[in-house]
Amino acid sequence: MTIPWTPDDDDARQLLDERIETYDLDPAGMTLWERIIGWLNDALAINIDPTGTGSVIVQVLLIIAVGVLAFALFRYFRPSVSPAGTRQEAQLADPSVPAEDYLRAAHRLFNADQFDQAYLQAYRFIVRSASDRELVEVTPATTATTFGWSLGAVLPAYREGLTEASTEFNRISYGGNIPTREATETVLQLATTIATAHPHPGGNINDPSRLMPR
Repeated sequence: MTIPWTPDDDDARQLLDERIETYDLDPAGMTLWERIIGWLNDALAINIDPTGTGSVIVQVLLIIAVGVLAFALFRYFRPSVSPAGTRQEAQLADPSVPAEDYLRAAHRLFNADQFDQAYLQAYRFIVRSASDRELVEVTPATTATTFGWSLGAVLPAYREGLTEASTEFNRISYGGNIPTREATETVLQLATTIATAHPHPGGNINDPSRLMPR
């Protein structure tokens, strides 16, 4: 009676691997997705000695990958900022800059056809002018929306124009929008007019922005 040959575990594993390799597809006939899966399988099948240099390299690569992922998440979830933005855009207007400087800059930029920056400077002139005249309270946390509501309550005749200007200011600052020449002319005229407009006799008692969080 002949006893069949039974290989040990290592021989059996090697024979099985050789048998499986005979069923591998020809790379020329593989799709791109199949090739990617194959590369991933090869990469994950690498046996690295934990005490060797390969382990250190893998750890460094993992740290770099985590850093890149964290940076990408930070850039994705942080508030959008216009590429042309500056430190001044962290608040509506710099209190150390005179209102007239903003208006002069707005006209200069308008003549240079830089309508987005001209619009921003004109709006900042409105903010600084209103703050200097103590028509509304402007703090570093005041947003354009809140400012528009506040000044619109004090100057109800200009409420609609201020609302539109505040909305456009946000679109330019955070969305990179470029206003038209006509829109920039309108906000420049609004800025000049509001600078000498008389406040509502009731002050800001009925200011709806008092109910808005700051």
